[in-house]
Amino acid sequence: MSSTTTQLGRVTQALPGGGEARPGQQEMAELVAKSVERGIMGDLRTTLVQAGTGTGKSLAYLVPIVAAGRKAIIATATIALQGQLLSSDLPKVADAIDDDLTFALLKGRNNYACAQRLAELDRSDTSDQLDLLGGTSKLDELRRVREWAADSATGDREELDPAPPADVWRAISVGADECPGAARCPSGGECFSEQARTEAMEAQVVITNHHYYGLDLAAGGVLLPEHDVVVFDEAHHLPEVIGATNGTEISGGRLRALGKRIRGLLTDDKPALQLDRSALDLDDVLGTQVGRRIDIADDLLSLLVTARDRLDTALAALRKIDAPDGSDASARAERAVLGATNLIDACDQLLASGDDDVCWIDGNRDRPVLRRTPLDVGAILTERLWGQHTAILTSATLPPGLADQLGLVGHPSFHGGTVHDVPSPFDYEERGVLYCATHLPEPRHPDYRQAVRDEMVRLIEAAGGRTLGLFTSSSAMQEAAEDLRDRLDLTVMVQGEQSKARLIEAFQAEPSAVLLATLSFWQGVDLPGDTLTLVTIDRLPFPRPDDPVLSARRDAAGPAAFRTVDLPRAQILLAQAAGRLIRRGTDRGVVAVLDNRLATKRSYRWELIGALPPMRREKDPDEVAELLRAIDAEARAADVAR
Repeated sequence: MSSTTTQLGRVTQALPGGGEARPGQQEMAELVAKSVERGIMGDLRTTLVQAGTGTGKSLAYLVPIVAAGRKAIIATATIALQGQLLSSDLPKVADAIDDDLTFALLKGRNNYACAQRLAELDRSDTSDQLDLLGGTSKLDELRRVREWAADSATGDREELDPAPPADVWRAISVGADECPGAARCPSGGECFSEQARTEAMEAQVVITNHHYYGLDLAAGGVLLPEHDVVVFDEAHHLPEVIGATNGTEISGGRLRALGKRIRGLLTDDKPALQLDRSALDLDDVLGTQVGRRIDIADDLLSLLVTARDRLDTALAALRKIDAPDGSDASARAERAVLGATNLIDACDQLLASGDDDVCWIDGNRDRPVLRRTPLDVGAILTERLWGQHTAILTSATLPPGLADQLGLVGHPSFHGGTVHDVPSPFDYEERGVLYCATHLPEPRHPDYRQAVRDEMVRLIEAAGGRTLGLFTSSSAMQEAAEDLRDRLDLTVMVQGEQSKARLIEAFQAEPSAVLLATLSFWQGVDLPGDTLTLVTIDRLPFPRPDDPVLSARRDAAGPAAFRTVDLPRAQILLAQAAGRLIRRGTDRGVVAVLDNRLATKRSYRWELIGALPPMRREKDPDEVAELLRAIDAEARAADVAR
């Protein structure tokens, strides 16, 4: 038995009930250990591991990394996984194999309250606060947040429940693009963000998110501490995140916000008025093209050049401000200089965009945002990441072609070019059924949505509730919520009516409930036990044909676009959704796909089915209803017995 397996066994034996040996977990731990060992010798490897649900992948990568004494960054896609790592997995590893293990959480600056902005607010009068918030309606919220910050040890926005309105949080926080750093800030000694960064510098294991790691790559590695190993858990998100964080954006809102800041700093109103004019012009041009790809030409080109000139003028005026060192005016001027400089950089990057980028309009009609997204994230990662750290990429489902998208195919660090597949320990064929409602019309049929709701009612009644209903659109979810509440004598919970955490808590507390949700619940949601025995999926989750970034990638892929762009994304999302059902070895139930294309489209049905957990397949609606009734009866009897 290897030392890695022995150490993993010590951790799992400390779990409730003594734990159990998981061959897949041991296999993955050995793979990670070998990569870490090679890295110590200077042979930096990139390892991809598809680890099925129930493998215990977090312990499988934490144990060998901690045992080797390596400094590691663990980057996740969801807050839920960060919480699991910090509150459960890392403490267990520390107790079992290293009492001295230190770990910390690190987020972007705008996730922490800014001590300097709070101090400035404390020294301001009500009129200044009203101007900052744009009215009186948020003053009570601002007061609540300031009281919280006075007692908080971390200043982390996640502590606030309920979360504050966005404009209130903006009033007491700063982004990395306008923070001068602790050494140049009057409140640098009390900075929550710097405190978190100091803890991360000293910790052996740092937990962060994919987004922040992507920003670190874009910034040249100055945001995160030096590290030997990086783990990307939920790695199927990586291509999208790296594209988003290594692009740039500009909007009328950013120009307007800078204008508001400098209006109180400069005696001359002209620079602020000019920025307001550019903001209005940009909103007018962009607002009619939300959701579209766009060329930086003609009117837009002229607007960006003009905005850049006006930003230059504002920056020159800001640099002439002679405020006493350490004063509020000096700190505000420093932030405004940084804000103007970053907006000028954004203009330059947008004006220099080329064939390897897609420019598109995000947001809504009133608040449009012009974004530039690089199409080839592989080139970015090849230049800035692969071969510079030992890298572990893992997920319950890794899409076909991921290594190619990330620039790993042919790269020396991707030794052997193999994606390791570690199967789940769950007996899916015995515990789960994949049901496709072949009798329903196709999604383009006018009666489709009503047919889906009718089928949901029939299945939910058979299951006695215990249902997670997943939708590909908010409108379909809302229609279903209204219909099901009229027709079912059950509690129907809907995403958006409470926070995600409260919805999950309420659903788990009421076995007969129904929870309806859209894409954010398709992954990263853990609902074990008989509370959930039915997952319904309204339609196959193919991406929108008009998505501007994906449409550019389709153009680049040519005839292979469907199989290289659309199908892999549908495979991942469908597999993630189906994975909500069985989270423990004793879970059971039905995944119901209410889109008959899963059974009828021969050109791609098997690729989708092959990406799903290997559950028993069924198309007879009566058989499925009978099975759900039997599971419900057993669950009710067990509840009574308890």
